Amino acid sequence: MDSQLQIQYAPFSLPPRNSRTQKVFDGEKGNDYRRQLLPSYKANRRKLSQQVPASQRFPRSSFGRSHKLTLYVLQKCNVPVVKIEGHEADDVVATLVEQVLQRGYRVVIASPDKDFKQLISQDVQIVMPVPELDRWSFYTLKHYIAQYSCDPQSDLSLRCILGDEVDGVPGIQHFVPGFGRKTALKLLKKHGSLDNLLCAAAVRTVGRQYAQEALTNYANFLRRNYEVLSLKKDIDVHVEEQWLSRRDTRNDSVILGNFVNLLREKQNLCWQNRSHSMH
Repeated sequence: MDSQLQIQYAPFSLPPRNSRTQKVFDGEKGNDYRRQLLPSYKANRRKLSQQVPASQRFPRSSFGRSHKLTLYVLQKCNVPVVKIEGHEADDVVATLVEQVLQRGYRVVIASPDKDFKQLISQDVQIVMPVPELDRWSFYTLKHYIAQYSCDPQSDLSLRCILGDEVDGVPGIQHFVPGFGRKTALKLLKKHGSLDNLLCAAAVRTVGRQYAQEALTNYANFLRRNYEVLSLKKDIDVHVEEQWLSRRDTRNDSVILGNFVNLLREKQNLCWQNRSHSMH
């Protein structure tokens, strides 16, 4: 499969020349589905944003203008923009990836979001930012296995057991302190996935007594974690033929040059206003 489609999640960057590219944004109330399942989902992010002093926050009107400007730039650069109301961009990307693979393409997801690692395969790679090197770098299945010593689906199951503090998803150790990473890895290595592990624990003993009791007593808790952390692939969005054609890049230099200059002007103006307010 020599053809390749790049799908970019919200962070703005210049798509490669002669690439097939599309940009995906979060829809309004996209987190509602997961927050209904787990109210603490991404609650830490909301708390952190509220802790920022009002004087240091950008006005909502400024965010709105910036968003519209970004959409304008993408349109001028011939980059399709996808936004499905009521759904997170992660799920839209996962759905599109599945459809693109079925058409015989390989996929590159450009995003710093760790959740996309569960989509990695021989035909799905991620381009992630490397802050210390001030550049973006490819992250492949080979890199993943070298880093985690397991396949992507096993790692998703591991996150469901241990939780994800950043996203506000509690782990089983909140109820069973002795059930840690070592125990989880050992059980998943033997059973392959969380579902297989829970099904096995329901009919026979799979480990020490504390682990057995944890898996049977908190099976619904773990399955809820899986539903929250796993990306949905059934969003009502469909790949359009025009997204699979090579992008016209003739306007890139001028449009993006003007965009960068405007951002610098806005940043300078913002710093000037803050300086005046402090005095």
